[in-house]
Amino acid sequence: MLLGCGGAALLVLILGVACTVALFAGGPVEEESGESVGMGEPGTVGQWVVTVTDVEEAATSGDAPEEEAQGEFVLVNVTVENSGTEAAVFDDSAVSLIDADGNTYSSSGTGDDPLFGEQIDPGDQVSGSVTVDVPEGAEITAVEVRNAQSGEGPLLVQLD
Repeated sequence: MLLGCGGAALLVLILGVACTVALFAGGPVEEESGESVGMGEPGTVGQWVVTVTDVEEAATSGDAPEEEAQGEFVLVNVTVENSGTEAAVFDDSAVSLIDADGNTYSSSGTGDDPLFGEQIDPGDQVSGSVTVDVPEGAEITAVEVRNAQSGEGPLLVQLD
């Protein structure tokens, strides 16, 4: 256990998982520390090896072209490989975007992309895109990926 920041933060290492706990007037807030990679680099979260290949603005949602954004659509192109021992489904709700102010924007969860809803066998990989609605002008700095089934993660993909 390591105290730092004049006692304002506490870094705890439990069972090999590092967590930073910041102390605020409202009580402790926990920030998880997971793997961090750059765009185009593979990272692991649970049984998934995830590579974010591109993040781009889109005029329409790829899932429902008639759907209108509250702000603007951002497409996150990903390749996922099942490195586990059993077939599993990669859920697009596991992918979120983080902006420069620390706000998190989640996928709409309406994906009809073949990446989602299909069993992916061990050793197989599939590519697809996740659509996220973000406020206009939001400066997206990272993609966050969690293992939706187990809650493991996050894997942070830095976009800078």
